[in-house]
Amino acid sequence: MLILHSKFHFLLIFLMFALILPTSGLAAISQEPGVIITSYSISPNVILPGEIGTIEVTIANTASQASKTASEISGTEPDSVSQSVTLPVNAFIESAILKTKDFQILSGWYEDIGEIGPGQSTTLTFLVQAPIKEGLYFPEVWIRVRGAESVKYPIPVNINTRHTLIKQPSIRLSRSTPTNIIPGSAFDIELGLTNEGLSGAHDLIIAIETPNTSLSSKSPERQFIQMLEPGQTKKINLSFQTDNDIPIGIRQIPVRISYMNADGTELEQRERIGIVIQGTADLGISKQTLDPEQIAEGDMFNLVCRIENTGTDKAKTVRATLDIPFEGTKEAFVGTIRPDNDAPAVFTLKATKSGDISYTMKIEYQDDFGIHEETIPLHIFAQEKNGTGIIIFILAVVLIIAGLLYWRKSYS
Repeated sequence: MLILHSKFHFLLIFLMFALILPTSGLAAISQEPGVIITSYSISPNVILPGEIGTIEVTIANTASQASKTASEISGTEPDSVSQSVTLPVNAFIESAILKTKDFQILSGWYEDIGEIGPGQSTTLTFLVQAPIKEGLYFPEVWIRVRGAESVKYPIPVNINTRHTLIKQPSIRLSRSTPTNIIPGSAFDIELGLTNEGLSGAHDLIIAIETPNTSLSSKSPERQFIQMLEPGQTKKINLSFQTDNDIPIGIRQIPVRISYMNADGTELEQRERIGIVIQGTADLGISKQTLDPEQIAEGDMFNLVCRIENTGTDKAKTVRATLDIPFEGTKEAFVGTIRPDNDAPAVFTLKATKSGDISYTMKIEYQDDFGIHEETIPLHIFAQEKNGTGIIIFILAVVLIIAGLLYWRKSYS
């Protein structure tokens, strides 16, 4: 009888708990968020031993809509109703590091990066210094996500080796340029494209980008090569035109090369063609003056010749020398004359003869192309000092007048 009473007491307690339970409940079915590495890039593609490069990885949420789904049950049996509620959940990245024993990590320790929402992605960059030994290395990216599994992803990095995961083309650009280019002149450049890779490249487009209006392309700015097999080289000839305003020095012509590899992936690389613009000096006489303006035989005077530079580069160590049948200083050192400028060459002379005197001035100067020499013909007029010519002229006029008077008197 005592045993029956205990069983009845237990059943009563069970029924009381069943009545106390709420008429609605929540059964949760959770789907925790996570991330994956969708892509990576290495710059440069092949890193030299001991050099610095970058490794970029792009991480994204695992689904277009990360969510938690909960089933809500309301009512009592047998009239209970079940419905689901979807709640968006972001992936919180706690840390991201590049795990390696071979590379030296210069920057790229990420802590508490934050949340990545559904369908979103972010890019992380690691600055590394390559090991001294050549080879193919696999540093790992470790990503820790709060409430989800961590991600470990190996990144293949090529340290100056031809062994790659997939055979790809490798285009090397060679250049043949003029030694010196003068402003205002045309010039030609020969480009050589060599495929040093392990597979062919097709549909190559070589785009020339002229940097300013002082340099223009006379050839089509887009060249096309249908196929470039491994070890094959093809030449492209380009023509350019400069104007007189192009700056002196080294100019860069950007070149963009795009091509397709064997699996149809489009690749692109950017190159530059360096050219040297060197101007030339061009000297001449712009003006000649005498002090005093009129000279006679035996006079001392100053001869001033202004030497102008109409070229595109400065003239250095300018020196002027006279070849004239006068006495005095016949050599003058001028120095440097910049483009579109002039400078005086001053000579102190004594006129030792009269008449229209022809002479020459030899100008020596130096520019980036070497030493040059110009000889310019000139002339000076010097009067006779004793005035004999004037006296003869006056006597001639007097004789003419006297003759006219005599003829008139005889006629009368």
